[in-house]
Amino acid sequence: MNKFIIGTFLILGFGFYELSGGAEFQPEQREITELAAVKDAPVVVPFNAPKVSRAATIEIPVAEAVIVEASLEEPAEAPVIAETPLDLRVVSGNRVNMRMGPGTNYGVLDKLTRGAQAEVLEVTGDGWSRIRVIETGQIGWMSSRLLSAI
Repeated sequence: MNKFIIGTFLILGFGFYELSGGAEFQPEQREITELAAVKDAPVVVPFNAPKVSRAATIEIPVAEAVIVEASLEEPAEAPVIAETPLDLRVVSGNRVNMRMGPGTNYGVLDKLTRGAQAEVLEVTGDGWSRIRVIETGQIGWMSSRLLSAI
């Protein structure tokens, strides 16, 4: 086996030598151009030169105070907003990937175990659910078939 490997390297080395030009190899000659010399001397600016900016002439308006009257009366009742019920589901797989987006080509955010509760925020038409994990509040995507109703 060693003879085969050494022989292969010798053949490849000889082939490379011949294909690159062998003994007749002449490197390509390139024209050399010189860069032009700088004729103008740099301008020296004194360090202590005063500079005036427009910011020195801008006037800043003074805000007026607003007085708010306090009252000891009971405030009127705020309108009651009907709460929508949460769509809570349970993870039905053993260790299920929660992903950054709706598909297996997105990165994994976390692995949820069987029985973890999640609120379904959105469901796509191709079988993915955007969920919020109840314990951690983390939001991600999971396959809808791995979530079951409570």
